[in-house]
Amino acid sequence: MKFITAIFTLSLLLSSTLKSQDTLLSQRKWAVEVNALWPIFPGNIYSARVLRQVYSNNSTSADVYLGFAHRPFEFRETEGEFSNSAVVFGYRQYIWKGLNAEFYNAIGPGRVRNSVVNGKDYNSVDYEIGMLAGYRIHFLKKKRTPLYVNLMPVGFAYVAYQSNPHPIVGQTEERPIYFGKVQVGIRF
Repeated sequence: MKFITAIFTLSLLLSSTLKSQDTLLSQRKWAVEVNALWPIFPGNIYSARVLRQVYSNNSTSADVYLGFAHRPFEFRETEGEFSNSAVVFGYRQYIWKGLNAEFYNAIGPGRVRNSVVNGKDYNSVDYEIGMLAGYRIHFLKKKRTPLYVNLMPVGFAYVAYQSNPHPIVGQTEERPIYFGKVQVGIRF
């Protein structure tokens, strides 16, 4: 965790000397994104968000966002029938051109039916934190279209709190989850 914090701090310091994104695109303050990867891999997860640019200057810009994530019930061999939903809010810092780092929080109900460990049902309020790194690519940039893809191959999440933790086969506590995203969006 110290390593990730050091990388983020260094990138913020370096960002003041780097060039900004395209001026016309940075004038578009709002965006909507959907995750195009998660419904396919790992599957059965649906996510969307609304973003608002909070600042843009000669060297960098930043967005804040609010959205949701939902996973309908599915069977997991180490847990049972699992489902969760969450309100997701976060901050994305553009460091250089499309290179960005994102920090998020997610809070919502987590549910396990018929636990494979003890057969019980668990309903919990879960709080997750996470960080991702990626690069935003605009489509048809010469035509100044606001469509883009944010490829975020490097990320991790950690369930920091559960009001009613459920048992997981082979684990005594939650572990970090490493993952990536492919966010498709439009700025307006």
